[in-house]
Amino acid sequence: MSIQPLRELDGMRPVDASPLAVLRLILGVTFWFWATDYLADDRWRILFVQPTVLFKYAGFEWVNLWPGNGIWWHFQIARGAAIAFALGFLTRFSAAVLAATMTYVLLVERQIYNNHDYLLACTALLCCFLPCGRVLSLDRLLFRRDAGDAGMRLWQWWLVRFQLGLPYVFGGIAKLDSDWLAGQPADLFVHARLDTPVIGTLFQLPGAAFVMAWGGLLFDLSIVPALMWNKTRPLAVVAALVFHLTNATIFRIGVFPWFMLATLYVFFPVSFVPQVLQRFRGVLGSSGGGSSVETAQPDRPVSGAHRVAIRLAVVYVVIQLLLPIRPWVLPGNPSWNERGQRFAWRMMLRHKDCLLWFRMQTEDDYLIVPAKIVMTPNQILRAPRDPELVRQAALHLQSLAAQMGQPECKVYALHLVSLNGRPARPLVDPTVDLTQVDRGWFSDDWVMQDPGPLPAEPWRVPFDQWWQQTELPATFGELRSMRPSEAEAEFDRLGEQQRAAQSP
Repeated sequence: MSIQPLRELDGMRPVDASPLAVLRLILGVTFWFWATDYLADDRWRILFVQPTVLFKYAGFEWVNLWPGNGIWWHFQIARGAAIAFALGFLTRFSAAVLAATMTYVLLVERQIYNNHDYLLACTALLCCFLPCGRVLSLDRLLFRRDAGDAGMRLWQWWLVRFQLGLPYVFGGIAKLDSDWLAGQPADLFVHARLDTPVIGTLFQLPGAAFVMAWGGLLFDLSIVPALMWNKTRPLAVVAALVFHLTNATIFRIGVFPWFMLATLYVFFPVSFVPQVLQRFRGVLGSSGGGSSVETAQPDRPVSGAHRVAIRLAVVYVVIQLLLPIRPWVLPGNPSWNERGQRFAWRMMLRHKDCLLWFRMQTEDDYLIVPAKIVMTPNQILRAPRDPELVRQAALHLQSLAAQMGQPECKVYALHLVSLNGRPARPLVDPTVDLTQVDRGWFSDDWVMQDPGPLPAEPWRVPFDQWWQQTELPATFGELRSMRPSEAEAEFDRLGEQQRAAQSP
Protein backbone atom coordinates (compact mmCIF):
# COMPACT_ATOMS: atom_id res chain seq x y z
CA MET A 1 0.00 0.00 0.00
CA SER A 2 1.35 3.42 -0.99
CA ILE A 3 2.02 5.90 1.79
CA GLN A 4 1.59 8.89 -0.58
CA PRO A 5 -2.08 9.51 0.37
CA LEU A 6 -1.09 9.58 4.03
CA ARG A 7 1.73 12.03 3.29
CA GLU A 8 -0.77 14.31 1.56
CA LEU A 9 -2.76 14.43 4.80
CA ASP A 10 0.22 15.17 7.03
CA GLY A 11 -0.47 18.86 7.46
CA MET A 12 2.69 19.57 9.43
CA ARG A 13 4.98 18.08 6.80
CA PRO A 14 7.38 20.71 5.40
CA VAL A 15 7.20 21.11 1.62
CA ASP A 16 8.62 23.39 -1.04
CA ALA A 17 6.95 26.83 -1.02
CA SER A 18 7.27 27.38 -4.77
CA PRO A 19 3.53 26.63 -5.37
CA LEU A 20 2.80 29.72 -3.28
CA ALA A 21 5.18 31.73 -5.44
CA VAL A 22 3.24 30.73 -8.54
CA LEU A 23 -0.03 31.63 -6.81
CA ARG A 24 1.50 34.99 -5.89
CA LEU A 25 2.32 35.71 -9.52
CA ILE A 26 -1.15 34.66 -10.74
CA LEU A 27 -2.98 36.65 -8.07
CA GLY A 28 -0.85 39.74 -8.62
CA VAL A 29 -1.45 39.70 -12.38
CA THR A 30 -5.17 39.13 -11.81
CA PHE A 31 -5.42 42.11 -9.45
CA TRP A 32 -3.56 44.28 -11.95
CA PHE A 33 -6.10 43.51 -14.66
CA TRP A 34 -8.96 43.97 -12.19
CA ALA A 35 -7.80 47.47 -11.24
CA THR A 36 -6.97 48.37 -14.84
CA ASP A 37 -10.49 47.42 -15.91
CA TYR A 38 -11.94 49.98 -13.50
CA LEU A 39 -9.58 52.65 -14.82
CA ALA A 40 -10.49 51.92 -18.45
CA ASP A 41 -13.21 54.06 -20.06
CA ASP A 42 -13.71 55.98 -16.80
CA ARG A 43 -15.53 53.06 -15.19
CA TRP A 44 -14.33 54.29 -11.80
CA ARG A 45 -16.17 57.57 -12.41
CA ILE A 46 -19.33 55.92 -13.76
CA LEU A 47 -19.61 53.41 -10.93
CA PHE A 48 -18.50 55.48 -7.94
CA VAL A 49 -18.45 59.23 -8.65
CA GLN A 50 -21.54 59.82 -10.77
CA PRO A 51 -24.12 58.14 -8.47
CA THR A 52 -25.90 60.39 -5.99
CA VAL A 53 -26.20 57.50 -3.56
CA LEU A 54 -23.90 54.54 -2.87
CA PHE A 55 -25.55 51.54 -1.25
CA LYS A 56 -24.15 50.15 2.02
CA TYR A 57 -24.08 47.04 4.20
CA ALA A 58 -25.51 47.26 7.71
CA GLY A 59 -22.76 48.38 10.05
CA PHE A 60 -20.59 49.73 7.24
CA GLU A 61 -22.44 52.94 6.47
CA TRP A 62 -19.29 54.76 7.59
CA VAL A 63 -17.35 53.51 4.55
CA ASN A 64 -17.51 56.60 2.36
CA LEU A 65 -16.11 57.36 -1.06
CA TRP A 66 -12.67 58.92 -1.20
CA PRO A 67 -12.92 62.71 -1.76
CA GLY A 68 -12.27 64.15 -5.20
CA ASN A 69 -10.60 61.68 -7.53
CA GLY A 70 -9.47 59.54 -4.63
CA ILE A 71 -11.06 56.41 -6.07
CA TRP A 72 -8.89 56.83 -9.18
CA TRP A 73 -5.82 56.86 -6.96
CA HIS A 74 -7.29 53.88 -5.11
CA PHE A 75 -7.11 51.74 -8.24
CA GLN A 76 -3.69 53.10 -9.14
CA ILE A 77 -2.42 52.03 -5.72
CA ALA A 78 -4.01 48.63 -6.28
CA ARG A 79 -2.11 48.29 -9.56
CA GLY A 80 1.16 49.21 -7.90
CA ALA A 81 0.55 46.74 -5.07
CA ALA A 82 -0.35 44.06 -7.62
CA ILE A 83 2.99 44.50 -9.39
CA ALA A 84 4.88 44.46 -6.10
CA PHE A 85 3.03 41.35 -4.94
CA ALA A 86 3.58 39.51 -8.22
CA LEU A 87 7.31 40.21 -7.94
CA GLY A 88 7.39 39.27 -4.29
CA PHE A 89 8.44 42.70 -3.00
CA LEU A 90 7.25 43.49 0.53
CA THR A 91 5.03 40.50 -0.10
CA ARG A 92 2.86 40.45 3.00
CA PHE A 93 2.35 44.22 2.96
CA SER A 94 1.47 44.14 -0.75
CA ALA A 95 -1.03 41.34 -0.11
CA ALA A 96 -2.60 43.38 2.69
CA VAL A 97 -2.94 46.39 0.38
CA LEU A 98 -4.61 44.23 -2.28
CA ALA A 99 -7.03 42.71 0.23
CA ALA A 100 -7.83 46.17 1.62
CA THR A 101 -8.40 47.77 -1.80
CA MET A 102 -10.77 44.99 -2.86
CA THR A 103 -12.61 44.99 0.46
CA TYR A 104 -13.10 48.75 0.23
CA VAL A 105 -14.63 48.46 -3.24
CA LEU A 106 -17.01 45.75 -2.02
CA LEU A 107 -18.08 47.85 0.97
CA VAL A 108 -18.28 51.33 -0.50
CA GLU A 109 -20.82 50.34 -3.19
CA ARG A 110 -22.83 47.28 -2.22
CA GLN A 111 -24.67 46.80 -5.49
CA ILE A 112 -21.53 45.96 -7.52
CA TYR A 113 -20.79 42.85 -5.42
CA ASN A 114 -19.86 39.69 -7.24
CA ASN A 115 -18.46 36.40 -5.98
CA HIS A 116 -15.34 36.73 -8.10
CA ASP A 117 -14.13 39.89 -6.37
CA TYR A 118 -14.96 38.32 -3.01
CA LEU A 119 -12.80 35.30 -3.89
CA LEU A 120 -9.88 37.54 -4.85
CA ALA A 121 -10.22 39.49 -1.58
CA CYS A 122 -10.24 36.28 0.48
CA THR A 123 -7.23 34.86 -1.38
CA ALA A 124 -5.26 38.08 -0.93
CA LEU A 125 -6.15 38.05 2.77
CA LEU A 126 -4.79 34.53 3.14
CA CYS A 127 -1.58 35.55 1.39
CA CYS A 128 -0.97 38.11 4.13
CA PHE A 129 -0.31 35.17 6.46
CA LEU A 130 1.23 32.62 4.11
CA PRO A 131 4.95 32.50 3.21
CA CYS A 132 4.34 33.61 -0.39
CA GLY A 133 7.62 35.52 -0.59
CA ARG A 134 10.04 32.84 0.55
CA VAL A 135 11.04 31.71 -2.92
CA LEU A 136 11.25 33.25 -6.39
CA SER A 137 10.79 36.74 -4.97
CA LEU A 138 12.54 40.07 -4.56
CA ASP A 139 12.11 39.68 -0.82
CA ARG A 140 14.17 36.51 -1.03
CA LEU A 141 16.93 38.29 -2.93
CA LEU A 142 16.92 41.43 -0.83
CA PHE A 143 16.14 40.31 2.70
CA ARG A 144 16.35 36.53 3.17
CA ARG A 145 19.39 34.81 1.69
CA ASP A 146 19.18 31.81 4.05
CA ALA A 147 18.78 28.85 1.67
CA GLY A 148 17.17 26.77 4.42
CA ASP A 149 14.13 29.06 4.70
CA ALA A 150 12.34 28.05 1.50
CA GLY A 151 9.46 25.91 2.66
CA MET A 152 5.94 25.90 4.02
CA ARG A 153 3.83 23.46 5.98
CA LEU A 154 1.49 21.31 3.95
CA TRP A 155 -1.54 22.54 5.90
CA GLN A 156 -0.90 26.01 4.49
CA TRP A 157 -1.28 24.67 0.97
CA TRP A 158 -4.43 22.80 1.99
CA LEU A 159 -5.79 26.16 3.18
CA VAL A 160 -5.25 27.55 -0.32
CA ARG A 161 -6.98 24.50 -1.78
CA PHE A 162 -9.87 25.02 0.61
CA GLN A 163 -10.28 28.66 -0.43
CA LEU A 164 -10.15 28.03 -4.17
CA GLY A 165 -12.36 24.96 -3.86
CA LEU A 166 -15.16 26.84 -2.10
CA PRO A 167 -16.68 28.43 -5.25
CA TYR A 168 -16.86 25.03 -6.91
CA VAL A 169 -18.23 23.00 -4.00
CA PHE A 170 -20.71 25.49 -2.59
CA GLY A 171 -21.54 26.68 -6.11
CA GLY A 172 -22.60 23.11 -6.84
CA ILE A 173 -24.52 22.72 -3.58
CA ALA A 174 -26.36 25.98 -4.28
CA LYS A 175 -27.45 24.57 -7.63
CA LEU A 176 -29.48 21.93 -5.80
CA ASP A 177 -32.26 24.46 -6.26
CA SER A 178 -35.66 23.68 -7.76
CA ASP A 179 -35.46 26.51 -10.29
CA TRP A 180 -31.96 25.52 -11.42
CA LEU A 181 -32.79 21.82 -11.66
CA ALA A 182 -35.83 22.71 -13.79
CA GLY A 183 -33.47 24.49 -16.16
CA GLN A 184 -35.30 27.80 -15.99
CA PRO A 185 -32.44 30.25 -15.22
CA ALA A 186 -30.24 28.44 -17.75
CA ASP A 187 -33.01 28.66 -20.36
CA LEU A 188 -33.21 32.43 -19.93
CA PHE A 189 -29.42 32.78 -20.14
CA VAL A 190 -29.33 30.60 -23.27
CA HIS A 191 -32.09 32.48 -25.11
CA ALA A 192 -30.41 35.81 -24.34
CA ARG A 193 -27.19 34.64 -26.02
CA LEU A 194 -28.34 32.88 -29.16
CA ASP A 195 -26.37 35.35 -31.27
CA THR A 196 -23.04 34.45 -29.63
CA PRO A 197 -20.62 33.24 -32.34
CA VAL A 198 -20.25 29.43 -32.52
CA ILE A 199 -21.71 28.78 -29.07
CA GLY A 200 -24.98 30.47 -30.02
CA THR A 201 -25.58 27.75 -32.62
CA LEU A 202 -25.19 25.09 -29.93
CA PHE A 203 -27.62 26.96 -27.69
CA GLN A 204 -30.31 26.52 -30.34
CA LEU A 205 -30.18 22.75 -30.00
CA PRO A 206 -33.03 21.06 -28.10
CA GLY A 207 -32.24 20.56 -24.43
CA ALA A 208 -29.35 23.03 -24.40
CA ALA A 209 -30.65 24.68 -21.23
CA PHE A 210 -30.88 21.35 -19.36
CA VAL A 211 -27.39 20.40 -20.49
CA MET A 212 -26.11 23.73 -19.21
CA ALA A 213 -27.98 23.41 -15.89
CA TRP A 214 -27.14 19.82 -15.07
CA GLY A 215 -23.68 20.01 -16.61
CA GLY A 216 -22.87 23.03 -14.43
CA LEU A 217 -24.14 21.22 -11.35
CA LEU A 218 -22.11 18.07 -12.02
CA PHE A 219 -19.02 20.07 -12.94
CA ASP A 220 -19.06 22.13 -9.75
CA LEU A 221 -19.60 19.14 -7.49
CA SER A 222 -17.01 16.88 -9.13
CA ILE A 223 -14.22 19.10 -10.42
CA VAL A 224 -12.20 19.39 -7.19
CA PRO A 225 -11.92 15.65 -6.45
CA ALA A 226 -11.47 14.96 -10.17
CA LEU A 227 -8.48 17.33 -10.31
CA MET A 228 -6.95 15.77 -7.22
CA TRP A 229 -7.18 12.17 -8.46
CA ASN A 230 -4.45 11.17 -10.91
CA LYS A 231 -6.68 8.99 -13.07
CA THR A 232 -9.33 11.65 -13.68
CA ARG A 233 -7.06 14.72 -13.73
CA PRO A 234 -6.54 14.93 -17.54
CA LEU A 235 -10.29 14.73 -18.19
CA ALA A 236 -10.96 17.23 -15.39
CA VAL A 237 -8.51 19.73 -16.90
CA VAL A 238 -10.26 19.45 -20.28
CA ALA A 239 -13.66 19.89 -18.61
CA ALA A 240 -12.37 22.96 -16.74
CA LEU A 241 -11.05 24.47 -19.96
CA VAL A 242 -14.40 24.00 -21.68
CA PHE A 243 -16.34 25.30 -18.69
CA HIS A 244 -14.32 28.44 -18.00
CA LEU A 245 -13.71 29.35 -21.64
CA THR A 246 -17.45 29.04 -22.30
CA ASN A 247 -18.16 31.31 -19.34
CA ALA A 248 -15.57 33.81 -20.57
CA THR A 249 -17.29 33.85 -23.96
CA ILE A 250 -20.95 34.20 -22.98
CA PHE A 251 -20.76 36.10 -19.67
CA ARG A 252 -19.10 39.37 -18.75
CA ILE A 253 -17.29 38.16 -15.65
CA GLY A 254 -13.90 39.79 -16.17
CA VAL A 255 -10.76 38.02 -15.00
CA PHE A 256 -12.52 35.28 -13.05
CA PRO A 257 -12.41 32.46 -15.67
CA TRP A 258 -8.74 33.10 -16.37
CA PHE A 259 -7.88 33.18 -12.67
CA MET A 260 -9.67 29.88 -12.08
CA LEU A 261 -7.95 28.29 -15.06
CA ALA A 262 -4.53 29.51 -13.97
CA THR A 263 -5.05 28.10 -10.47
CA LEU A 264 -6.14 24.60 -11.47
CA TYR A 265 -2.64 23.41 -10.46
CA VAL A 266 -3.57 24.14 -6.83
CA PHE A 267 -5.43 20.82 -6.78
CA PHE A 268 -2.52 18.89 -8.29
CA PRO A 269 0.03 17.18 -6.01
CA VAL A 270 2.04 19.71 -4.05
CA SER A 271 5.17 18.38 -5.75
CA PHE A 272 3.90 19.42 -9.20
CA VAL A 273 5.34 22.95 -9.23
CA PRO A 274 8.74 21.98 -7.74
CA GLN A 275 9.06 19.23 -10.35
CA VAL A 276 8.26 21.65 -13.17
CA LEU A 277 10.72 24.20 -11.82
CA GLN A 278 13.37 21.52 -11.47
CA ARG A 279 13.26 21.02 -15.23
CA PHE A 280 14.14 24.68 -15.68
CA ARG A 281 16.54 24.98 -12.75
CA GLY A 282 19.31 26.04 -15.11
CA VAL A 283 17.27 29.12 -16.03
CA LEU A 284 15.75 29.84 -12.64
CA GLY A 285 18.64 28.87 -10.44
CA SER A 286 19.61 32.48 -9.69
CA SER A 287 16.10 33.93 -9.34
CA GLY A 288 15.63 33.65 -5.63
CA GLY A 289 16.56 30.20 -4.53
CA GLY A 290 14.31 27.55 -3.11
CA SER A 291 14.67 23.81 -3.13
CA SER A 292 13.37 21.98 -6.14
CA VAL A 293 12.83 18.77 -4.24
CA GLU A 294 10.10 18.95 -1.61
CA THR A 295 11.63 16.28 0.62
CA ALA A 296 14.69 18.46 1.05
CA GLN A 297 12.83 20.92 3.27
CA PRO A 298 14.06 20.82 6.89
CA ASP A 299 11.53 19.95 9.57
CA ARG A 300 11.92 22.94 11.85
CA PRO A 301 10.32 23.06 15.32
CA VAL A 302 6.81 24.48 15.36
CA SER A 303 6.90 27.94 16.92
CA GLY A 304 4.27 29.49 19.15
CA ALA A 305 3.36 31.96 16.40
CA HIS A 306 2.81 29.06 14.02
CA ARG A 307 0.44 27.40 16.49
CA VAL A 308 -1.52 30.64 16.75
CA ALA A 309 -1.67 30.76 12.94
CA ILE A 310 -3.15 27.26 12.90
CA ARG A 311 -5.88 28.32 15.35
CA LEU A 312 -6.64 31.40 13.26
CA ALA A 313 -6.84 29.23 10.15
CA VAL A 314 -9.37 26.97 11.86
CA VAL A 315 -11.51 29.99 12.78
CA TYR A 316 -11.27 31.24 9.19
CA VAL A 317 -12.33 27.86 7.80
CA VAL A 318 -15.32 27.71 10.13
CA ILE A 319 -16.46 31.20 9.08
CA GLN A 320 -16.08 30.33 5.42
CA LEU A 321 -18.17 27.18 5.95
CA LEU A 322 -20.91 28.99 7.87
CA LEU A 323 -21.43 31.92 5.48
CA PRO A 324 -22.69 29.78 2.55
CA ILE A 325 -25.13 27.98 4.86
CA ARG A 326 -27.12 31.16 5.55
CA PRO A 327 -29.40 30.82 2.50
CA TRP A 328 -30.51 27.39 3.75
CA VAL A 329 -31.30 28.72 7.24
CA LEU A 330 -32.80 32.17 6.69
CA PRO A 331 -36.52 32.26 5.80
CA GLY A 332 -37.75 32.68 2.26
CA ASN A 333 -36.28 32.14 -1.17
CA PRO A 334 -32.79 33.75 -1.21
CA SER A 335 -32.96 34.28 -4.96
CA TRP A 336 -36.09 36.37 -4.33
CA ASN A 337 -35.51 38.23 -1.06
CA GLU A 338 -31.68 38.25 -1.44
CA ARG A 339 -31.08 37.11 2.15
CA GLY A 340 -27.86 35.13 2.21
CA GLN A 341 -27.32 35.71 -1.50
CA ARG A 342 -23.95 37.40 -1.04
CA PHE A 343 -20.79 35.74 0.30
CA ALA A 344 -22.37 32.32 -0.33
CA TRP A 345 -21.13 31.34 -3.82
CA ARG A 346 -24.67 31.42 -5.25
CA MET A 347 -23.78 31.94 -8.91
CA MET A 348 -26.09 32.08 -11.93
CA LEU A 349 -29.11 30.93 -9.89
CA ARG A 350 -31.37 33.89 -10.49
CA HIS A 351 -32.46 35.86 -13.52
CA LYS A 352 -34.30 38.94 -12.30
CA ASP A 353 -36.11 41.50 -14.41
CA CYS A 354 -37.11 44.53 -12.34
CA LEU A 355 -39.27 47.60 -12.87
CA LEU A 356 -39.05 50.19 -10.07
CA TRP A 357 -41.00 53.39 -9.51
CA PHE A 358 -41.55 55.43 -6.35
CA ARG A 359 -44.44 57.46 -4.94
CA MET A 360 -43.32 60.48 -2.90
CA GLN A 361 -46.25 61.68 -0.82
CA THR A 362 -46.70 64.71 1.40
CA GLU A 363 -49.79 65.85 3.31
CA ASP A 364 -50.97 67.94 0.35
CA ASP A 365 -49.69 66.24 -2.78
CA TYR A 366 -47.78 63.34 -4.26
CA LEU A 367 -45.41 62.65 -7.13
CA ILE A 368 -44.70 59.34 -8.87
CA VAL A 369 -41.10 59.16 -10.07
CA PRO A 370 -38.94 56.55 -11.86
CA ALA A 371 -35.95 54.92 -10.21
CA LYS A 372 -33.60 56.93 -12.39
CA ILE A 373 -34.24 59.98 -10.23
CA VAL A 374 -32.08 58.38 -7.55
CA MET A 375 -30.10 55.71 -9.43
CA THR A 376 -27.71 55.77 -12.36
CA PRO A 377 -28.37 53.49 -15.36
CA ASN A 378 -25.77 51.05 -14.05
CA GLN A 379 -27.38 50.97 -10.61
CA ILE A 380 -30.83 50.42 -12.12
CA LEU A 381 -29.56 47.23 -13.74
CA ARG A 382 -28.50 45.70 -10.40
CA ALA A 383 -29.78 47.49 -7.31
CA PRO A 384 -33.52 46.73 -7.72
CA ARG A 385 -32.80 43.03 -7.34
CA ASP A 386 -32.36 43.61 -3.61
CA PRO A 387 -35.25 45.00 -1.51
CA GLU A 388 -32.80 46.44 1.01
CA LEU A 389 -31.27 48.65 -1.67
CA VAL A 390 -34.76 49.81 -2.67
CA ARG A 391 -35.29 50.81 0.97
CA GLN A 392 -32.01 52.74 0.97
CA ALA A 393 -33.04 54.50 -2.25
CA ALA A 394 -36.33 55.50 -0.61
CA LEU A 395 -34.45 57.03 2.31
CA HIS A 396 -32.36 59.05 -0.12
CA LEU A 397 -35.52 60.27 -1.84
CA GLN A 398 -36.85 61.38 1.53
CA SER A 399 -33.59 63.25 2.11
CA LEU A 400 -33.98 65.01 -1.25
CA ALA A 401 -37.54 65.96 -0.36
CA ALA A 402 -36.36 67.36 2.98
CA GLN A 403 -33.86 69.56 1.14
CA MET A 404 -36.80 70.98 -0.83
CA GLY A 405 -38.76 71.77 2.32
CA GLN A 406 -40.76 68.55 2.71
CA PRO A 407 -39.19 66.76 5.69
CA GLU A 408 -42.23 64.55 6.34
CA CYS A 409 -42.35 63.04 2.86
CA LYS A 410 -43.43 59.40 2.69
CA VAL A 411 -41.99 57.10 0.04
CA TYR A 412 -43.67 54.01 -1.41
CA ALA A 413 -42.27 51.68 -4.07
CA LEU A 414 -43.89 49.93 -7.01
CA HIS A 415 -41.22 47.26 -7.23
CA LEU A 416 -42.24 44.64 -9.78
CA VAL A 417 -39.86 41.71 -10.18
CA SER A 418 -39.89 38.65 -12.43
CA LEU A 419 -37.72 35.86 -11.01
CA ASN A 420 -36.49 33.15 -13.38
CA GLY A 421 -39.34 33.63 -15.83
CA ARG A 422 -42.17 33.98 -13.30
CA PRO A 423 -44.88 36.58 -13.91
CA ALA A 424 -43.88 39.89 -12.36
CA ARG A 425 -45.18 40.65 -8.88
CA PRO A 426 -44.24 43.13 -6.13
CA LEU A 427 -41.10 42.32 -4.15
CA VAL A 428 -41.60 45.24 -1.75
CA ASP A 429 -44.99 45.88 -0.17
CA PRO A 430 -46.32 48.90 -2.13
CA THR A 431 -48.55 49.99 0.77
CA VAL A 432 -45.67 50.46 3.23
CA ASP A 433 -43.80 53.73 3.71
CA LEU A 434 -40.21 52.57 3.23
CA THR A 435 -38.82 55.48 5.25
CA GLN A 436 -40.39 54.00 8.39
CA VAL A 437 -39.07 50.43 8.17
CA ASP A 438 -35.78 48.86 9.14
CA ARG A 439 -33.79 45.93 7.84
CA GLY A 440 -34.34 42.94 10.11
CA TRP A 441 -31.70 40.39 10.98
CA PHE A 442 -33.71 37.38 9.78
CA SER A 443 -36.75 38.61 7.84
CA ASP A 444 -38.65 41.75 6.83
CA ASP A 445 -42.42 42.16 7.05
CA TRP A 446 -42.26 44.82 4.31
CA VAL A 447 -40.86 42.32 1.79
CA MET A 448 -43.30 40.09 -0.07
CA GLN A 449 -41.85 36.62 0.46
CA ASP A 450 -43.62 34.63 -2.26
CA PRO A 451 -42.20 34.91 -5.80
CA GLY A 452 -44.99 32.69 -7.14
CA PRO A 453 -44.83 29.26 -8.77
CA LEU A 454 -42.39 28.57 -11.57
CA PRO A 455 -44.34 28.48 -14.86
CA ALA A 456 -43.89 25.77 -17.46
CA GLU A 457 -42.87 28.45 -19.96
CA PRO A 458 -41.05 31.69 -19.07
CA TRP A 459 -43.14 34.85 -18.79
CA ARG A 460 -41.79 36.98 -21.63
CA VAL A 461 -43.96 40.09 -21.41
CA PRO A 462 -42.06 43.26 -22.46
CA PHE A 463 -41.35 45.81 -19.72
CA ASP A 464 -43.61 48.32 -21.43
CA GLN A 465 -46.63 46.08 -20.85
CA TRP A 466 -45.99 45.13 -17.25
CA TRP A 467 -48.38 47.65 -15.71
CA GLN A 468 -51.22 46.32 -17.86
CA GLN A 469 -50.35 42.67 -17.20
CA THR A 470 -50.10 42.87 -13.39
CA GLU A 471 -52.47 43.94 -10.66
CA LEU A 472 -51.31 47.35 -9.48
CA PRO A 473 -51.99 48.51 -5.90
CA ALA A 474 -54.23 51.46 -5.22
CA THR A 475 -51.26 53.72 -4.43
CA PHE A 476 -50.09 53.33 -8.04
CA GLY A 477 -53.44 52.62 -9.73
CA GLU A 478 -53.29 55.59 -12.10
CA LEU A 479 -50.28 54.04 -13.83
CA ARG A 480 -52.46 51.29 -15.29
CA SER A 481 -53.58 53.65 -18.05
CA MET A 482 -49.99 54.33 -19.10
CA ARG A 483 -46.97 52.41 -20.24
CA PRO A 484 -43.68 52.80 -18.32
CA SER A 485 -42.10 54.49 -21.35
CA GLU A 486 -44.98 56.96 -21.55
CA ALA A 487 -44.82 57.70 -17.84
CA GLU A 488 -41.07 58.26 -18.06
CA ALA A 489 -41.48 60.58 -21.04
CA GLU A 490 -44.11 62.55 -19.13
CA PHE A 491 -41.82 62.77 -16.11
CA ASP A 492 -38.98 64.06 -18.31
CA ARG A 493 -41.32 66.61 -19.91
CA LEU A 494 -42.44 67.97 -16.55
CA GLY A 495 -38.82 68.15 -15.44
CA GLU A 496 -37.90 70.18 -18.52
CA GLN A 497 -40.79 72.56 -17.87
CA GLN A 498 -39.72 73.06 -14.26
CA ARG A 499 -36.12 73.74 -15.23
CA ALA A 500 -37.26 76.17 -17.92
CA ALA A 501 -39.44 78.01 -15.39
CA GLN A 502 -36.55 78.33 -12.95
CA SER A 503 -34.04 79.59 -15.50
CA PRO A 504 -33.63 83.36 -15.78
